[in-house]
Amino acid sequence: MKGYFISFEGGEGCGKSTQIKRLKEYVSSLKNADNFVFAREPGGTPLTDELRRLILDYEVDSPLPMTELLLLCASRVENVQKRILPALSQGKVVIADRFYDSTIAYQCSARNIMPVEDLLALTKKIIGDVKPDLTFYFKLSPEEAFARKNKMEEKLDRIESEGLEFHKKVQAGYDYISKIESDRFYCIDATKSIDEIFNEIIKVLNEKIPQFLN
Repeated sequence: MKGYFISFEGGEGCGKSTQIKRLKEYVSSLKNADNFVFAREPGGTPLTDELRRLILDYEVDSPLPMTELLLLCASRVENVQKRILPALSQGKVVIADRFYDSTIAYQCSARNIMPVEDLLALTKKIIGDVKPDLTFYFKLSPEEAFARKNKMEEKLDRIESEGLEFHKKVQAGYDYISKIESDRFYCIDATKSIDEIFNEIIKVLNEKIPQFLN
C-alpha cells in the first residue's frame, strides 16, 4: 500500500496544533493506529529539536535570515530522510505540523530572503520530489490571530513575536503557494469552532484515505 503524506499549515494562532492534537487522539483509537506517523517542523528528532531551539528560542545570538532558512532546510532533510520517507515507503500516513509551505510563507514572503521559485528549486535539490499529497491550510487573518495570542499566557517564540505587518506577509505567502499548488490544498476557515473544523478534517480524510481509517 502506498503511503500518504498530509501537512497542516497556517499562520500563528490559527488552531492547527489543536487540530493535530485531536487527530492524534482520534487516530489512537483506530485498529490500525500504528499506520500513522506524526512529524513536525522544525523538530521531531534529537538533532532537529536542537535546530528548533536555535531557530525559535536561542536568545544569545539570533540567526540571520539566511541562517534561519538554512537551519530549517537542514531540519527538513533530517526529517524527510529519517522519518517521512521511511514511513511512506512502509505504506503509512505521515501527518506533519508544517512543511516547506511554511518556509515559503515565513522566509520567502515575510522575510524576503529569496523568491519562492528559488526556494522551490532548493527544496527539490535537497529532498527531491517529496511533497504532501494533501495540505490543510488554516486561514485566519493576522488581526484575529493577534487577538487570540493576546488572550494566551504563553511565552511567544522569536517568530511569533514579529509584528502585524510581518504576519500579513506570511498570510500572503500562504495564499500564493496555495494557488500555484492548488491541487493539494484544502482551505479551512479557521474562525469556525474547534468541533466544526475537526469534523471537516475527518470528512475530508474519509474522502481521501478511507482505506486508512476503516
